[in-house]
Amino acid sequence: MKVIEERLVGGHLSTSVGIENTPISASKFGFRTYQIFSKNQMQWKAKPIPPETPDKFKKNREANRIQSVMVHASYLLNTASSDDELREKVREAFRTEIERCDAIGAELLTFHPGSFKDATLKIGIENVASLLNDVISKNQSVTVLIENSAGQGNSVGKTFHDIAEIIDKIEYKDKVGICLDTCHAWASGYDFTNEQGYQNMIDEIKNTVGIEKIMGFHLNDSKKGLGEHVDRHEQIGLGKIGVKGFSLLLNDKIFFNVPMIMETPKGEAGYMDDLSVLETIV
Repeated sequence: MKVIEERLVGGHLSTSVGIENTPISASKFGFRTYQIFSKNQMQWKAKPIPPETPDKFKKNREANRIQSVMVHASYLLNTASSDDELREKVREAFRTEIERCDAIGAELLTFHPGSFKDATLKIGIENVASLLNDVISKNQSVTVLIENSAGQGNSVGKTFHDIAEIIDKIEYKDKVGICLDTCHAWASGYDFTNEQGYQNMIDEIKNTVGIEKIMGFHLNDSKKGLGEHVDRHEQIGLGKIGVKGFSLLLNDKIFFNVPMIMETPKGEAGYMDDLSVLETIV
């Protein structure tokens, strides 16, 4: 398939086979990039990575020509919170996520900024930046990616302007980038399904965070409409974004070498259908 030969398109994969064997799972789809959780995403604590796992992982990765690996951080990491007790737990868990990525050699670690709840957006942005400054070190290998939000509730990161404010406050800016989720962008009001709308989004990115900070994508269609602020993923081409909605993005040469990860509802059972749809627009 041209879409996986000429683009870095992959999917989120299960680690039930063991982290070390996920490159083999990826190769079954022809992926050169993919995403995993390095631990249970709904638990604070993590079982230690077995000593032999990193070497096995790296050998399997090389053997299966995997170019890039993204880890998705735990959903519990609400970095925008003002609750001191919660922030300490988040801080410790985030450091663990970074350590695990560096142990296996994953290039990217994506996280949701979270919700500022009863505070303000300004305070939420400051909270995210402050926590990132606490956990990111100049010696880490992994790049931390801030994922744009769908704008639900009091979430931080629904606009690239908001994310730019976070990055402006980060000490080690070279260790931070953005993972652009297509479903979230659509839900927060970015209509990239036509040339003018797509160009408007690209111009906003260039004028705020900079296009070079888009270091990863989550490719998801949406069950809900434009600007409804509801995060409901759908299989590619079967949602409100539609097949045409992915055409401009997939054919933009700027992003040919940027990892694009599918997180569609059927998971591995639906990826070949998703790829078949993407193949028609490449």
